[in-house]
Amino acid sequence: MNSLVEPVMSRTARSLGAIEKFFYLLSQSHPNHFVMAGEVSGRTRVDQWQDALDCVAHRSPLVWSRIERDSRGAPVFAPVPHGAVPLQVKPYESTKWTDEAAAQVAQPFDELNPPLMRATLLHGEERSIIVLVAHHSIADGVSLTSLLGDLLRAMAGQPLVRSQETMAVERLIERTHGMPTNNPSAPVPAAADAPAAPVRTPPAMREPDGSMPHIEALRLTSAITRNLRERARIERTSVQSALVAAFTKAVCFLTAATPREPMRVLSPVDLRRRLLGGSDHLAMCASGVVHPDDHSRDADLWSRARLAAQAFAGIQSPAHLAAQVLGTHAILDTVNGVAEAKAVFAQAFGNDAVITNLGVVDLPKQFGALVLDAVWGPSVVVGVEGEQVIGAVTFDDQLHLVHTSFAPMRGLLDQMTAEIEVALAHADQ
Repeated sequence: MNSLVEPVMSRTARSLGAIEKFFYLLSQSHPNHFVMAGEVSGRTRVDQWQDALDCVAHRSPLVWSRIERDSRGAPVFAPVPHGAVPLQVKPYESTKWTDEAAAQVAQPFDELNPPLMRATLLHGEERSIIVLVAHHSIADGVSLTSLLGDLLRAMAGQPLVRSQETMAVERLIERTHGMPTNNPSAPVPAAADAPAAPVRTPPAMREPDGSMPHIEALRLTSAITRNLRERARIERTSVQSALVAAFTKAVCFLTAATPREPMRVLSPVDLRRRLLGGSDHLAMCASGVVHPDDHSRDADLWSRARLAAQAFAGIQSPAHLAAQVLGTHAILDTVNGVAEAKAVFAQAFGNDAVITNLGVVDLPKQFGALVLDAVWGPSVVVGVEGEQVIGAVTFDDQLHLVHTSFAPMRGLLDQMTAEIEVALAHADQ
């Protein structure tokens, strides 16, 4: 259980926090909501899924809130009466879950018509896949994964454990770590924690056209997953940095020309584990770092991984990270228009790729008579032209990878896996 105090659930409107407001504004021009999927074995009924989904959603007031403007013009979460969470049901194996996830990614939320969460169920007699979707202002991949756990507990008649905290992340950080001692107005974007990189032109933002992204999934074996984790430790780096390195090597293999500029790869940073005692409440609780890149075609994976790991050097101290995040949120809180949010995003957060790794998911496999067989995600697009997004989850000792893009590099996951296997083989020689 997390260390946050369980509050009385708010039924009154509250202002959006800085990062909540920023992604709400950005979503007006570039939808960026999150998708997570779980594969489940066991006999179930559709009405059980609906009841369980409504149960867990009712514990989170933000799900059942409109995002509207108050008398000052500031966006607020305004709670509304609870209803039933939209659940689209299709027969199991009638379609691929990745296609359903792509359809969900392409479908914007209407913030004036809650709930800010929905789901698709591929239902079979003995197996089902649940695809969960939530607005980015109220959730991220970590919180949707925790919600998946409570959903299965509700299905099994077990007690729910997810925190019902509703504060914005900056308020929680201030409560836990105090106000920053440095100048909160210093322009230090959350996505600029890496060593100084060459100034480059902000990337173009893709204009939504109603099309669906390409989504594919790949699962590494337990043996490869364990070897990758162990070898990363020996090489004085991390699985996340190895994934960044595998991505950049795969791009070099799949493209003919050396990039004219180093690739910018963003790693979201989970603030729950680092600053909030591991809280599992439904919220947006992430910062990010941009990795330095050796874009030479012959650099080996582990050298690239150690270089990529330098981006995390500035966030090792909780006090420093808390001050940095609060300073960044103070800047983002001054962003009040859609066009301004789009420009700030392109300048500070616009990247060629996002590698978002949830790490080892702390969910059991067994929920009563149900078995959780796989966890996939996050699947998300943030709006940059040509972006490649890799979602990673380790569950049941296997690394699950999901590739989402409107302009996909075909074969990217296969090539990333090949680069990992070659690096592991060379390390054993």
